[in-house]
Amino acid sequence: MNSLSKLALVLTFCTGMIACSGGKAVKGDYGVVPLPQEVTLTNGNPFVLSPSTKIFYPEGNDKMKKNAEFLASYIKEITGYELATATGQPGKGISLVIDQSIQNPEGYQLTVSDNGIRIAGSTDAGVFYGIQTLRKSIPATAQGMNVELPAATINDYPRFAYRGMMLDVSRHFFPVDSVKTYLDILALHNQNTFHWHLSDDQGWRIEIKKYPELAEIGGQLPNNGRKGGYYTQEEFKDLVNYANERFITIIPEVDIPGHTAAVFAAYPDFKNAVKFKTKVNIPGQAFNALDVDDPKAMQFTEDVIAELAALAPGNYIHIGGDEAIGLPHDKFVRFINKTREIVLKNGKKMVGWQETARADISEGDVIQHWIYLKQKSENSSKKKDNIPAEYKEIMALFAEFMKEAPKDPGLGISKKAKVILSPSGYVYLDHKYLEPSADSTQNAEQERLGMAAYEKQTIQEMYDWAPMTFNPTVENPQKDVAGIEAAIWCETITNFRDLQFLLMPRLAGVAEKGWSKVENTHWDEYKVRLGAQAPLWEKADWNYFKSSLVDWK
Repeated sequence: MNSLSKLALVLTFCTGMIACSGGKAVKGDYGVVPLPQEVTLTNGNPFVLSPSTKIFYPEGNDKMKKNAEFLASYIKEITGYELATATGQPGKGISLVIDQSIQNPEGYQLTVSDNGIRIAGSTDAGVFYGIQTLRKSIPATAQGMNVELPAATINDYPRFAYRGMMLDVSRHFFPVDSVKTYLDILALHNQNTFHWHLSDDQGWRIEIKKYPELAEIGGQLPNNGRKGGYYTQEEFKDLVNYANERFITIIPEVDIPGHTAAVFAAYPDFKNAVKFKTKVNIPGQAFNALDVDDPKAMQFTEDVIAELAALAPGNYIHIGGDEAIGLPHDKFVRFINKTREIVLKNGKKMVGWQETARADISEGDVIQHWIYLKQKSENSSKKKDNIPAEYKEIMALFAEFMKEAPKDPGLGISKKAKVILSPSGYVYLDHKYLEPSADSTQNAEQERLGMAAYEKQTIQEMYDWAPMTFNPTVENPQKDVAGIEAAIWCETITNFRDLQFLLMPRLAGVAEKGWSKVENTHWDEYKVRLGAQAPLWEKADWNYFKSSLVDWK
């Protein structure tokens, strides 16, 4: 019997409660999301997690101490047990170990026997991901009960080194506590990158000391009655530390040269490079762009990136670069080139949306491939025929800017850049849900939330895609693809519960595509494991869409 068959057997067997010494116990299982690479059930008695279990970590390793404290807090949340943490020679309990023989820096080995649990990784990050698997293996119904964890060996590592999630805080501002909860959700799903979309036409959300009006004015623009706001640099640093503890790197983005209405609201003396004026108002879309030939605008760009680079300890700064509609190609290219030089001067590497591939990018740069809408041809044709006459000039400008989009990934790769896969048809999580909810009380949320411009998608449709083959312009994905990043835009979101509703359960599917073996990512098997995650989410009071395609536990 292979390991996956054994795992299926244990999932069937381990659904109830059994009597054990000292009272009742629940059975743990390893059918988690994302699914580990290798799960092998071994002969022997299970390990019994009880109030007397201790968690051991290496002496003098502060990050491993933090890992031990995280694990203790997770177990307390699920079981109510306050497990002690300790250094020294591991005893019969849970041992967190640094093991240099494990090759992948985010990989781990989790070994369970009646003598204890060993979670080993070559790095603190690897151990952290092993902790997430153990955490998810403990039933959320285990409050006040011991947990029997079957004897097993799990060898696990990520499919992609880059596993990201973007949050748009321009269209809806979220307070610090909500962002921290968002980071907690990412950590549970083995995501290691938080792409923070800090500016757009609707608002500027980060304090820049040299340009205080950016936040004070640009952060308070009227936006469909929503409250404005921005993050101070101290709040930014606090969130960086919070993310680092969960082995998540923050990549800040300020979107330039386009999507800069908030910039011009704060500093109207900057020259606007876009010369045309529209006759119609498109909600959420302003036609503005910084002018590469305006010394004030370029000094602004340099100053902003310098402050961001000082705040963010990661290797990358995201400069946007998307949808600079109406900006002449030569000016767009020169702006990206100059901005790239500024990023490099500040000791960082540049990430940009896929349009930046049209500039003089090179090795070390990263482009984010997003333009991939799965539009049905009939509907697309009807939509085109129904465009009002006053919009046709604008749509022509969009078409002109986007006509080269299919070539962007290959163009970027030809210049030795890496590609992040963020195809809007699969990993933009603000699509409306197509299938009904199993809970009729969610009908109003389902109708209200999600972008009407996108085709509605089932969670199965958004799960069933092949990152390595869906775009033929990426000829050598093993070499050229850095990883996967999902995005969530907040045009229709009014509160944090709304955000969670669109985020989950689809983030779980994105996480599995980024972490698990491609041959193990099958919908019929995945949906069973997905349904089993619901009690953990509910225990944390996270809102999620109860898709009728899943049997929620």
